[in-house]
Amino acid sequence: MVPGGMGGGGPMGAAAAGGGGGGDGRHDDEAVLTEFLSSLMDYTPTIPDELVEHYLGRSGFYCPDLRLTRLVAVATQKFISDIASDSLQHCKARVAAPIKDNKSKQPKDRRLVLTMDDLSKALQEHGVNLKHPEYFADSPSAGMAPAAREE
Repeated sequence: MVPGGMGGGGPMGAAAAGGGGGGDGRHDDEAVLTEFLSSLMDYTPTIPDELVEHYLGRSGFYCPDLRLTRLVAVATQKFISDIASDSLQHCKARVAAPIKDNKSKQPKDRRLVLTMDDLSKALQEHGVNLKHPEYFADSPSAGMAPAAREE
């Protein structure tokens, strides 16, 4: 049996070795998966193994196999990268949208400022609903006395 539980032993390995209709393709898939998992041992992900193990442990998942921990780290890194990229696209679209009130109010400085709204939209596209509290600068009535808000 190949280390990590993949390989010729067990019912799946016997079916693949039997030479049936799709057995050769299954063997190739297992070889590619085994090669990928072994390559994870040489890769150092951006997210430290200790941090991934901590959060996996908090969710009740314990696995001594470092390859699986690194696989979760790589998937997490990809997810965060996708969120950041999508947030940037929302920010660029927001900045590129023309201001309807007055053309002279268009900023000359083209720096991009990522806002919570950009991040919220990107997260919502990936199935994460983010609710952030209303801050004093979010609305003109925030921070005023309740009686003054009603007027």
